[in-house]
Amino acid sequence: MFQTRKHPVWAGVVLGTALSVLSGCGTSKSSQAQVDESWLARLPEEQLGEVREAQAQRTKAQDAVTRADVALKDAEREATVARQQSEAAKHSMEASKSAVEAAQATGKASSIDDAKSGMRERQSQYAAAQAELQWRERAIETRKAEKQLRERELELADARLRQVEMRTMKNSDDVRAKDLSESEFTSAVAEAQRKAEEAQRLVDTRGREEREAQAHFAKLRDEAPGYGGSGATPEH
Repeated sequence: MFQTRKHPVWAGVVLGTALSVLSGCGTSKSSQAQVDESWLARLPEEQLGEVREAQAQRTKAQDAVTRADVALKDAEREATVARQQSEAAKHSMEASKSAVEAAQATGKASSIDDAKSGMRERQSQYAAAQAELQWRERAIETRKAEKQLRERELELADARLRQVEMRTMKNSDDVRAKDLSESEFTSAVAEAQRKAEEAQRLVDTRGREEREAQAHFAKLRDEAPGYGGSGATPEH
């Protein structure tokens, strides 16, 4: 009796596993639907106009990813310099506090006033340096988001290229093209488009945060006499 009940249970498990595997494979195939390149190679060049245009757009998207990576590395270097500047400003501020204590020990009012004035100046410079560092760090987050956006746009260009290749084959007299599922290519483009739009929203958010940090730094920089900053200064 126990064996009679046991077999249906195992059969259900095996069937469920098989369906799960098949379902997973179907999803992967849909996301990677593409045309065999050898099929396209047999088409006359005059039939490949849209394909060539889509290939050019993909190349442009790839170049944008490279440029975004360079911009990210530049932002990271600028943040490193700003961090060093902040540390230097901190040490200068601490030294100015010691100078005030030394002046107070002399009891001379003029020396004390000069020392306190110098300390206030160093404090304002340190505040500006900290604000610049925060701006540079926000800039890194923006550049990261922009690089991710470019990568998503590259994926979209890939999906659109595959879709154009599919349509080009459909319009040819190659009988193998009839087995291509247009819905799979359309779904891949839609998914890539959705991810690109999500990445764009993140860029918008990070860009707003960067501009706010930049404006805060500009304000403190103007209030800090003698502060040179770590490099490029923000626009007003």
